[in-house]
Amino acid sequence: MAKKFVHILAARPNFIKAAPVIKELFLRRAKNVIIHTNQHYDYKMSKIFFQDLNIPEPDYHLGVKSGTHAYQTGEALIKIEKILLQTSPDAVIVYGDVNSTLAGALAASKLHIPLYHVESGCRSFDMTMPEEVNRILTDNVSDLLFCTEQSACKNLEEKKFDPNKIKLVGNTAIDSLYPIKDLIFNKKPLLEGKFYLSTLHRPFNVDDPLILNKILTKLNKFDLPVIIPTHPRLEKNLTNSYPNISFIAPLGYIDFINLIFHSSGVISDSGGVQCETCYFRKPLLTLRPTTEHLITLNYGNRLVQNIDTLSPKLFKPKTYNKTPLEWDGKSSQRIVNEILK
Repeated sequence: MAKKFVHILAARPNFIKAAPVIKELFLRRAKNVIIHTNQHYDYKMSKIFFQDLNIPEPDYHLGVKSGTHAYQTGEALIKIEKILLQTSPDAVIVYGDVNSTLAGALAASKLHIPLYHVESGCRSFDMTMPEEVNRILTDNVSDLLFCTEQSACKNLEEKKFDPNKIKLVGNTAIDSLYPIKDLIFNKKPLLEGKFYLSTLHRPFNVDDPLILNKILTKLNKFDLPVIIPTHPRLEKNLTNSYPNISFIAPLGYIDFINLIFHSSGVISDSGGVQCETCYFRKPLLTLRPTTEHLITLNYGNRLVQNIDTLSPKLFKPKTYNKTPLEWDGKSSQRIVNEILK
């Protein structure tokens, strides 16, 4: 009988990381059950990603949507538990570090269902970030820990995790780039001319209008136009106009990757964007004091801890020609090899 796996998804980064695993399991004749908690629910931020990534529509929509961390986690936990009791999967797979990741992990753990965490061991060592709390708790109840890079394995080893659970597999988000790579290389740029791309969504950057204005004022002085696909948190707090910045609607996966590929550089506070820019060898300024993806610091990523210093002069010169060894597009194959043993 085919094994059945439940995938807990909630937001764009989850879709990107999960897509290659879901497709690889399908190829191996396993059954996938996809739960979308709707933690981020908007056509551009959700449905179009399933189309661009060529994965099936979710089997369940939970309608959790936005709210406090406690609300999102608790509501998702209650609803996920009911589905797990109905579907009796062989294992639950969670991705990354959003609140629904933790909710899925707790539901599976309390029902004694094997739990696999994709993107395990990543640490920013900043406990003020809710994602860091989610990562740590999820890892502690997981049965298999799939790591994107060696530093993530080391983080788990230092905390005395069972070494038999720790698997260095690479980055499934990079796997998602491989099927569209040629399309991106050959597709006409969405925008003509040179530009920088920026994404902002972290509460510490966008929830305080004064801090957001400070960042945007700095970006407004960059030597090239800046393009910002607007996240709802950012849009809510926009108060001024910035002639050098173009705010555009949220983009689907392929169109967003097109902008990264054709940009002169990227300014972002996203974890996923760190990996995507690294793969395309694009210089990146990360507007955070820490990163959970240490490997990207060797491939063009620079952390910006003081917004007062934000300038295109901070972009690292391109002194690297390769991407990380484990980012070979085969991470999902390695994961599925492990879970089907």
